Amino acid sequence: MSDDILRQLATRAGIAPEWTDQTGAQRQVSPESLRAILAALGLPADNDEALRNSLSLAEGGSMGLGSRFTTARIGQPVGLPLRGEPGQSVEVTLESGARRVVTTIEGYEGALTLPPFDEPGYHTVHAAEGDFTVATAPERCITFADLNDGRPGWGLAAQIYSLRSAEDGGIGHFGGVAALGRTAAARGADALAISPVHALYGALPALFSPYSPSTRLFYNPLHADPAAALPDALIRDVIARQGLTEEMARLSALPQIDWLSATPARQRLLRALFDALRDPAASGTEAARADFERHLAEASPLLRGHAIFEALHAIELTRDPTVKSWREWQPAYRHPDNPEVAAFAAEHADEIAYQVFLQWLTGRSYGEAQRACREAGMKVGLIADLAIGMDGAGSHAWSRPDDILHGLSIGAPPDYYAAEGQNWALTTFSPRGLAATGYAPFIETLRASLCYVGGIRIDHVMGMSRLWLVPEGASALEGAYVGFPSETLFRLIALESWRHRAIVIGEDLGTLPYGFRDYLHEQGVAGLRVLRFERTDHGYVPPREWDAGAVALTSTHDLVPTAGWWAGSDIDPVDDGIDHQGIRAWDRGLLWGSFQNAGLVEGERPEPDNTDPVVDAAIRYVAATPCTLKILPMEDALGIRTQPNVPGTITEKPNWRHRLEGDADALLDDAKVRQRLAYLGPERGDA
Repeated sequence: MSDDILRQLATRAGIAPEWTDQTGAQRQVSPESLRAILAALGLPADNDEALRNSLSLAEGGSMGLGSRFTTARIGQPVGLPLRGEPGQSVEVTLESGARRVVTTIEGYEGALTLPPFDEPGYHTVHAAEGDFTVATAPERCITFADLNDGRPGWGLAAQIYSLRSAEDGGIGHFGGVAALGRTAAARGADALAISPVHALYGALPALFSPYSPSTRLFYNPLHADPAAALPDALIRDVIARQGLTEEMARLSALPQIDWLSATPARQRLLRALFDALRDPAASGTEAARADFERHLAEASPLLRGHAIFEALHAIELTRDPTVKSWREWQPAYRHPDNPEVAAFAAEHADEIAYQVFLQWLTGRSYGEAQRACREAGMKVGLIADLAIGMDGAGSHAWSRPDDILHGLSIGAPPDYYAAEGQNWALTTFSPRGLAATGYAPFIETLRASLCYVGGIRIDHVMGMSRLWLVPEGASALEGAYVGFPSETLFRLIALESWRHRAIVIGEDLGTLPYGFRDYLHEQGVAGLRVLRFERTDHGYVPPREWDAGAVALTSTHDLVPTAGWWAGSDIDPVDDGIDHQGIRAWDRGLLWGSFQNAGLVEGERPEPDNTDPVVDAAIRYVAATPCTLKILPMEDALGIRTQPNVPGTITEKPNWRHRLEGDADALLDDAKVRQRLAYLGPERGDA
């Protein structure tokens, strides 16, 4: 087998056969890795015949697989994959329902080409060969400047699980989000960015990382707020009858979430509420019951598929607790279209209805939290967090197997922070699968994330252009960059942003291709500028030089908060021969000197334990930037040292478990906290 032909096929399929490491050296992707990635893309190359066949498919332009879907921008001609002459009359139905007859124009290489559309939307072209959908995007996404008439604003960022509220049973939910949103809005905030709410695994409470979802199409019911849809009296009665009062109080009082105890307790409550709601004798539930029953009757195939997965997953784990994936289930249950799966769903109709109830309740809770934020005066309200991928053992991979890449994991190549690279144990969409389905899975994922919010943060936004993919069983060093149809994806992002009137933020930290940040700016996607990373050899980038179109932050959930960094609470005491304390002392001097150069502080830098002046200065530094939107993590607003997540660790650190002290509706009442928020802007009504 010719390695040259193999590399030629890889290049045509969007796989980069070489990459540059952190030292600047060129590295070649091994033939074994190329073959594994090609196979996952549906282009087998394990022998000469397969290689020739796959190369023929790639050269024949089959990567689009004959899809009747294309994208365009407002003001740009639309070329369809058909032959056509200029001057033909073609009928078009706009998304609004209006019908037009347009005349084709001269196109590239004789392609049937329509004049530009003048309004965004999913428009239908009625050609002689059949209907084609043209997703026509605006020039860019909606931005915060659009929503706020060009004026700057600010918001907070919070981990949902960390927020305390009455009867939360030790896991923060949307009731706490709504409470924090109201008080933040009163203090002048226009946005509240929250941790991901994607569905995890109801039967596996130990898997609680919000960035490792089972599916991104549905939500984590542990964050549902029963009071958003059900009477308070009913909730209190159910808690008492279930004997949960003392246990929920104990769990609520813990400084960290005990997921293994709090999850089953919350699930007991939710199940009992479901039973109570469906009891016709329960008073005061008529409206909620009717709403849920409508939701159940109208449940989409996607929702039913997720509900069936959750029910099957629990049954299969009961049968064999060592099962790691649906690929290890009983053979009859491994494919959603098998008749045995339909029979299971019919036999367990009540359990399927319960899973639909969980999504109904979570959706109502999510919507109520957004309503609370907007009615309190926020321009944006909630900003959702969209994880970069999903677990290949999860609901999406089981119910829609053709959507995703099997046998590959998303990761990152080696850098100065991870010499062996990273493997995140997540999979993603298949580029060929997207093209074959008219990008339906991507559009559905965007809509699920945008449904109840005013903005979205796309984790690892570079993944819209390329991803480092690692073959199953290989080390992260044996991966390769695989290209994705970035222009198509960003057009769809812009279109959904426009349709939802929602801003888009892209997590663009780390190693990026040259020019990628400029490309994001053109798309109207706001990148992130984090104080800790805005560093030069001699200090920090002055506030006036920060990118106005980006979102400015003091820290992120993957970094130790400013107070913890200054105190050195993240420094491992293990002696590895490196003077970490000395390095941190030098770094403190650089940061304080930058604060002085910006005219924000005077005098000698504080001692490591004197963190308040540093937190205040960091917030003022970010506030002095021209960035239209500033987002302050709650950890820095409160001046605490606790890091929500330490990358590269799973059980070594208490990741995704920390709870904030005090109820969510009172967190911003302290005079010191109010002063910090005042650095960002006046309280609402005081402007």
